[in-house]
Amino acid sequence: MAAGIDIQLGCEVTEVAVSPGGVTVRGADGADEVASHVVVTVPLGVLKQDKPRFSPALPPERTAAIDRLGFGRFEKVAVRFDEPFWRADGLPHVMLFPRAADEPTVWVIGQDAFDLGPTLVFLIFHSAANRAFKTSPENAVNWVLRMLAEATGHPCPTPIAVATTSWANDPYSGGAYSHIPPGAAPADLDLLGEPVNGRLLFAGEHTQSARMGYADGAMTSGIREAKRLLRQPGIHLGPVGNISSATADRKSCP
Repeated sequence: MAAGIDIQLGCEVTEVAVSPGGVTVRGADGADEVASHVVVTVPLGVLKQDKPRFSPALPPERTAAIDRLGFGRFEKVAVRFDEPFWRADGLPHVMLFPRAADEPTVWVIGQDAFDLGPTLVFLIFHSAANRAFKTSPENAVNWVLRMLAEATGHPCPTPIAVATTSWANDPYSGGAYSHIPPGAAPADLDLLGEPVNGRLLFAGEHTQSARMGYADGAMTSGIREAKRLLRQPGIHLGPVGNISSATADRKSCP
């Protein structure tokens, strides 16, 4: 899908300036990119940090929706072993319920069930994330292994590899998924998917209410904006030519 398109990575965008004649995207390195339209796909957690800067500023109702919506924390700990020892305990997957009532539940998915080797992935939800990650990634690994050992009744073998996420601490994500807290509504998500000033478009899982929080929701929102931008009822997902030739003569989007 990226064939023939000039994709630049590692370029932090600090400002998106919209004018009657087009859009200027300014980078932290001082470089400018000029186009007819821009599709903003940064996560809701980044928008909540007031990044990037928009000129003119986003409408008040848009910023109010951004403030109302929630952006939760969801982290993962992946632990790989020599053997899938949990199989002997009859546990291809498991939900860990600690003894203490105030301890959060953790989901554990055995990746060997999907032919991905003797690996367990612990899904750590918002209520547990601060507890598990409050000191270091090593603390998170030790925490989940202690929980698993108590559930199985025997110590866990020493892992041969571990990996942890840290989406909440990543300035380019600010968390992991959108949600609708009290005071917000699905309409807030749909509002975030509407164009601003005719040239500023938005996509991402947080810009539609049907599949909020899911990768397919982000994908379909991108397709939605491509159709809007090209003013076509459908688009082809595959290699394309220089996309600028398809958009340079477009006026503002409805």
